[in-house]
Amino acid sequence: MEANGQKSFMKLEVIWKDDHMFELRVTASNGRYSGITEVYDTTESLAAFANSLYGFPQHDGVLVHEAGEIDGYAYFQMKFCPFGNAGYISVQVSLEENIFPPYREIEKVKLKLEIVVERHAIDVYQKALLQLARKQEGAVTLYGRDN
Repeated sequence: MEANGQKSFMKLEVIWKDDHMFELRVTASNGRYSGITEVYDTTESLAAFANSLYGFPQHDGVLVHEAGEIDGYAYFQMKFCPFGNAGYISVQVSLEENIFPPYREIEKVKLKLEIVVERHAIDVYQKALLQLARKQEGAVTLYGRDN
């Protein structure tokens, strides 16, 4: 499904870094809904997730990466789940706006969407994500099957 010519994707881009962490701008769209957040992550955490994606899905497991804290300053989750016999992967993306905790929870913008991707897209994404985590710079995009 497409709205205004937009197709499904998830993009992670490093927008700031220091010696201990970096900040990611995460943009995601399933063609109809889209959102952006900015969240802090670490090389160790993101690289470990990227390594776990190698060869996915070799089994019927689910892989999850989270950054930030639910109902905290900002939050991002990507959850990879295989489904069907055609080799498709469901990528469920949860985003929470970066807003300071003193604000009421109801004021915080939250979005959860699904992107369906092909197995080959995971292989390409895994390599690029590992590179981004190690270098703490650049951007990586996972494209949905409608791209």
